[in-house]
Amino acid sequence: MQKPTVKRGGNRPIDRMRDSAGSAKIPDGYGKAVSMKVIGSRIYFLAERGVTSGVMADQIDPERTNPNIPQVVQRTELAYGLDTPFVQRTLCAAFELVDQTHLPDRVNQDDLLTMSLGVASALAAVADVTKDLLAHQEETRQKELTAAYLPHTENLTGKVKQSLAHLRDVENTIKEMALHFYPKAASGDPWDKDLRQAMETAHSSDTPSMKVFETLTGFLLAVADHRNAMIHPDKTKWVSITDYELEAQGSIVAPTIEVTHSRSPVPRHDVAQFLQSQVDLISNAYETFLAWLCDLNVRVFHEMFDTRVASLPDGTMRNGSRVVWQTTLKDGYEMIEGKIQPKA
Repeated sequence: MQKPTVKRGGNRPIDRMRDSAGSAKIPDGYGKAVSMKVIGSRIYFLAERGVTSGVMADQIDPERTNPNIPQVVQRTELAYGLDTPFVQRTLCAAFELVDQTHLPDRVNQDDLLTMSLGVASALAAVADVTKDLLAHQEETRQKELTAAYLPHTENLTGKVKQSLAHLRDVENTIKEMALHFYPKAASGDPWDKDLRQAMETAHSSDTPSMKVFETLTGFLLAVADHRNAMIHPDKTKWVSITDYELEAQGSIVAPTIEVTHSRSPVPRHDVAQFLQSQVDLISNAYETFLAWLCDLNVRVFHEMFDTRVASLPDGTMRNGSRVVWQTTLKDGYEMIEGKIQPKA
């Protein structure tokens, strides 16, 4: 169905209001908005402690019949903002790097930004579970417990199972992002075949970058293995989730997880700590792969300039991102009296 055309340029009060400059206010408690992106038909606002998106009044009321609709109608997308490390490594990094100015035409900016939103949303869901588990543990510590009665975590297995599914979604999105830059030549090819070749060409096969590449691809494989062991357990692989337990010496142990798997085992571990570490590791993997993919596929503006993805010094960020585009003069050129020219 064709969307109705917005009636712009009229002289009614509602026309003058809709055609004038508008503004949007971030919800109280979200802090200052530092970045904005248009993705599809929505405007996304990245703030210190939250992410919102909005549509213009004309998208809701193209016939301009209701003057009471605000110029920008928002909704909360995430209750986490650039103050949160996993948002810095995912949404902030994508908002900074995914820019058609620097990327080739074959790479769709909206697709990549939509992927980043999905990644941040999935990790937010895992972070919510972790917060609930930690809050319950703190509440438990403050109670006077006896060895005769152990606390209970509501729906512990369901929460962990869903968290592993969210982590698996992020793992799949990282692969999808790589294939967006390097599509498979054949359906049976590994997802990282062409990316690996591009990395080896750019960095050679024995550099620190390639060692990190191997570590991160191994970690992504482990994420898939953990999810598979959870939903398809058998005699060789399974996940054990245990609620509060009493040890022989009388101490109460918080909920734990243990993954039995020949390739990707996880020894018995505190559930909340395990999920926190997984969020940290996979958000770092997303940021690193995004930086590599953008850097390997940067658009060449001019032979005199070299544009690359650069990591900012520790503790330094731009709009929440630790990775940025950086353009410098290539070797062989210099700036003299405001003009760039080949070195003598």
